[in-house]
Amino acid sequence: MLTLISFGALFIGSESLPFETILETLWGEQTNKTHRFIIIDIRLPRILTALLTGIGLSIAGLMMQTYFRNSLAGPSILGVTSGASLGVALITMSSTLFGLSFFNNGFSIALASVIGSISVLFLILIIASRIGNGIILLILGVILSSFIGATVTILQYFTDAESIQKYILWTMGSTNSTTLFDTGILFIIVVTGVFLTLFLIKPLNALLIGEEYAESLGVNVKKSRYLIIFSTGILTGGITAFCGPIAFIGLAVPHLVKIKTKTSNHNFLIPLTGLTGGIIMVIADSIAQFPFSELQLPINAVTSLIAAPIIIYVILKQRNFHGA
Repeated sequence: MLTLISFGALFIGSESLPFETILETLWGEQTNKTHRFIIIDIRLPRILTALLTGIGLSIAGLMMQTYFRNSLAGPSILGVTSGASLGVALITMSSTLFGLSFFNNGFSIALASVIGSISVLFLILIIASRIGNGIILLILGVILSSFIGATVTILQYFTDAESIQKYILWTMGSTNSTTLFDTGILFIIVVTGVFLTLFLIKPLNALLIGEEYAESLGVNVKKSRYLIIFSTGILTGGITAFCGPIAFIGLAVPHLVKIKTKTSNHNFLIPLTGLTGGIIMVIADSIAQFPFSELQLPINAVTSLIAAPIIIYVILKQRNFHGA
């Protein structure tokens, strides 16, 4: 399904291309430079970026929900996404605040996002080394996100409308601004983050019962906590740097997989969640292209429309909802 949907997404865009043209271009036989540019330089990087984004955020969300044992935890719960947003806000508003307009470009925005997310990640790791309680760490992550959000709001108050508009457009999320080179870097980031999860399958399964139970099985909870936070930070921060903050995918997809498979074994959940996230993200990105027109919808609007019903369903199915 993932292969078929990804291939089908190559046909979606403002210009309609025949089946033979796409096949010839993928096999390197296409001589029409315009068609080759559309497929290789525009559509293929966009689809691969959407695919990697869906895989990375979905697996990150699954790890957060398992570690915190909270159905509504997501990859941005630790404030990594907020840190990336702060970095981007500083860059996009630098021309007004500091007179540094030469920093305000695509590469600087991606770099600022990475630096912001890594800074928050290291702060979270330092806090995690001093606090052994996952619930307190969760609360601190929410507080940190609120603090950073307030800082961004203050920056917006002192900047001009053009800079605010550029920042808001970034927060809507997009897969259209990546090149094949950018996609290659994103591929390395996502593969690194997913590779770390291979060492976390046993700890994640044990943590479903609780940290004390996990320790009784010989799991090094402290080391596992660092790996979970680090891999989530890599996935979330790297994806946010290239695509902006993507809403709901990391929150909804793990639930969708659990509902359909009725399993809590991470040997199955991790690969199935990644694949399902990739499928949903490619579909959402294809819808966002507003097929066969010049319009493009914000990717966050589409992911929210797809994922929000899933989240509502999960909340209503919570047996202890009223008690909680």
